[in-house]
Amino acid sequence: MQDTIVEKVLKHPKYAELVQRRTRVSMAFFAVALAIYSGFILTLAYMPDVFARPLGAGWTMSVGVFTGILVVFSAVIMIALYVYFSNKTFDPLLEEIVRDVEWKSFF
Repeated sequence: MQDTIVEKVLKHPKYAELVQRRTRVSMAFFAVALAIYSGFILTLAYMPDVFARPLGAGWTMSVGVFTGILVVFSAVIMIALYVYFSNKTFDPLLEEIVRDVEWKSFF
């Protein structure tokens, strides 16, 4: 019985919409993360002197340390945003699909 429910969920038209939405959001997050991380690494590789500079006159923290902290915070923010999208958009749609399939398979 469980296999037939899974097959019905995979064939459900709203499941295709769910997969399409989730893929689009995931790819957007991937593109942002790729830009942030590759920008950080490429700057470090080709312009290391930029990261060696202090943030300001008399500061002991360098631009590199500050930028690294920003990269970590951006990852945390993106994770929180993805969880928000998942809880508000993807999970209710998946629940609706499963409920619809279980209801139809009940009769």
